[in-house]
Amino acid sequence: MTRKKKSRKLGENGTPRLSKEKLRELRAIKEQRVKKKKGNKAGTRNAQEAKVEVTSQSGKHIDPRAGSKKKVALVPEQSPQPKTPQMNRHLKPQVTLSKAHEPELTLEEELQQLENDERLMKLLELHERGELLTGKDAKFFNRAIARHQELCELLGIDDEFEEEDMVEADPLADFVSNDLADEWLNDDEDEK
Repeated sequence: MTRKKKSRKLGENGTPRLSKEKLRELRAIKEQRVKKKKGNKAGTRNAQEAKVEVTSQSGKHIDPRAGSKKKVALVPEQSPQPKTPQMNRHLKPQVTLSKAHEPELTLEEELQQLENDERLMKLLELHERGELLTGKDAKFFNRAIARHQELCELLGIDDEFEEEDMVEADPLADFVSNDLADEWLNDDEDEK
C-alpha cells in the first residue's frame, strides 16, 4: 500500500460547502422557529401583582396562602362509650352437658387392642433397637407397656416364655464356633 500525503484540502469526506441560497434558507427557518419559554419571569415570586386573591361568598378577600380557619379543640372530645351487651343471666341452659363415655371393653378386648396398636408397635421396635424415646412417645410407651403387663397379670398370661424362646432361637449361634478362635490363640501363646 502506498503512502498518501496529508493535505488540508477538503475532500470527499469533509463537510459539504453550501451555496449562498441554501444558507439563506436555513437561516430563515431558524428565525421562524419560536423559542420555547421555560418558567416564569425573574422576580415573579415576590411580586405583589402576581398574587391572585380569591373572594369568598361574603365578599372578603382571602389570601390563598392562609390556612384553614376551622377551629380546633384543644381538649379531646369524649367519644360516646359503646354499649355493653346485656347478659341474660336469668336464662337456664336447655341441654345439660355430660362427658362422653367410652364403651367399656373386656380385658381380652383391651389386651387385643393394645397388641394391635400401630403406634405402640413402632415405638416397641425403636426401643428394641436401643434408641432413646423422649417426650410424649416415652410417656405413651411406658403407660401402654404398664397396662399391658397389668392386663397379662389379670388374665394369667405369662410373657416370659416368649422372650426366653426368642433368645435361644438365635440363627447365628449354630454357625459361630469358638473352637477355631481358641486354636489360633493357643498357637500364638505356644510360639512365645
